[in-house]
Amino acid sequence: MSSNASNNSSRHIHVRPSPKDDNELRSFFDNAVEGMFRKARNGRFILVNPALAKIFGYASPGEMIRNFPLDQDKVTLDAGRFLDLLTELKNKGEVKNFEMQFRRRDGLLMWVLINARTVYTVKGSIKYYEGTLVDITQRKDAETEQAIIDEQIRQSQRMEAIGILAGGIASDFSTLIRPIVSSTESALKQSSGNEQVQSNLNTILGAANSAMALIKQFQTISRQGQGEMRPTTLQPVLDEALSDFRSTLPEHIELLEEISANNRTVLADAGQIRQIIDNLLENARLSIPESGKIMVRMAEVEFDERTGAFRADLIPGKYLRITVQDSGVGIPEQLLPRIFDPFFTTRGSHKAQGLGLAVAHGIARAHDGGITVLSEEGLGSTFCLYIPFYDQEVDQSQPIAPSPRLGSERILLVSPEEQEIRKWRSLLVPLGYRIEAVSGSVEALRLFLESPDSFDLIVSTFAMPQMNGLEFSRILLGVHPSARLVLCADPADPITNEIALGAGVLTLTHKPLDTNHIFQLVQSALEDSQE
Repeated sequence: MSSNASNNSSRHIHVRPSPKDDNELRSFFDNAVEGMFRKARNGRFILVNPALAKIFGYASPGEMIRNFPLDQDKVTLDAGRFLDLLTELKNKGEVKNFEMQFRRRDGLLMWVLINARTVYTVKGSIKYYEGTLVDITQRKDAETEQAIIDEQIRQSQRMEAIGILAGGIASDFSTLIRPIVSSTESALKQSSGNEQVQSNLNTILGAANSAMALIKQFQTISRQGQGEMRPTTLQPVLDEALSDFRSTLPEHIELLEEISANNRTVLADAGQIRQIIDNLLENARLSIPESGKIMVRMAEVEFDERTGAFRADLIPGKYLRITVQDSGVGIPEQLLPRIFDPFFTTRGSHKAQGLGLAVAHGIARAHDGGITVLSEEGLGSTFCLYIPFYDQEVDQSQPIAPSPRLGSERILLVSPEEQEIRKWRSLLVPLGYRIEAVSGSVEALRLFLESPDSFDLIVSTFAMPQMNGLEFSRILLGVHPSARLVLCADPADPITNEIALGAGVLTLTHKPLDTNHIFQLVQSALEDSQE
């Protein structure tokens, strides 16, 4: 074969498309469902089809070509990702299935899938870029939602496993500890007169009671300790919790509320729900190191099967939602799956809250509800408590509680918590009671011994410096056996009803105490003394 023939065979034969072909190509371009584009080397669009203009929120291809250079900085969310796209096009000559996020002209966020190639000149320089773009926002949203649901399910299964383990631990340890408690109490009664032996036995008993208190919390985590469930409305519980919390807030934190009257009935232990609310509020306060806000909301929500799974693995139905949102430091993403684990804390060990959130989660699940959290480091956290509606309504025509008893008795209140003292004063002083309040047990003993017969009732908290409420009660009642003493303990305090009554305490009650509980407690203690 001759050289000329060889050269002729290697030449490209250019065939000019007919007008009919041009029309068909134009029709294909204009009517394509996918966005199609051609872009110059400098980044300006040369051609865009109607589908692409619509994806980005423009009325027409012409409008997009004219305005996109001005809008590009607002439209491109991730400049680094966009640079990766251009680099890959230049280095490889094409990109396939490249995902990135843009902002439409109307401000809505969207995910797109890009397939593109580089078109070169005869000399090998870049002539332009062309390709297709598909809006995959719905698919990405569905994937994100499914990922969250899957994580919720994994978290629910994990908490269920922790609950089973906690229940087993509680059962085994309870079997081991009860004989220690009963035997130590028996030995205490038999060792009167030997102060050293009694001191050692009290140390053993205190440790054993601390273990029993821990067992109770593990039972709550495992949903074995469900409390006293009754139809109730939660707004009074929330109102009182916020009132108490507001009095303890430092000036740099603002408490906001969005709570309208809500008489929806739930089947709940009001004291346990108050425990959850207090825990969420305190966590919010501790998360704000400097100035910030805490927003508390109450609302009614309804879930179907999909949204129920999306929200703490809840069954479909209507729920009362209590939201505590803070502007604090937030929780790192890698720690979020662990926040409901027992003894886990995002703070230092000296600030750790022990079983707080684990117990709160256990209480919520025992109420057939749940707790969710959304948080981002540096942007605060939002906790939501969900409690299902109860079918039967509380009869609002009936008084919630009898009118409080009027009195003139003198009451000695012993508590290191200023807010607790203020609460008791605000409730009882207007009814005629005379309140003497001290913050420590030693000071209370001194005040009582100066005039033991002048006090009609002593109310002491359990957790105090120097000596705890039980030790204080034993000393006080040893001096004056006829004194009437009520002991108030936190759920985690190492004290049982049997131990308190054995020490001569009139009543052991557990915090938090709502208004009606305080009125009933005082009335019962004082009226019993008059019989």
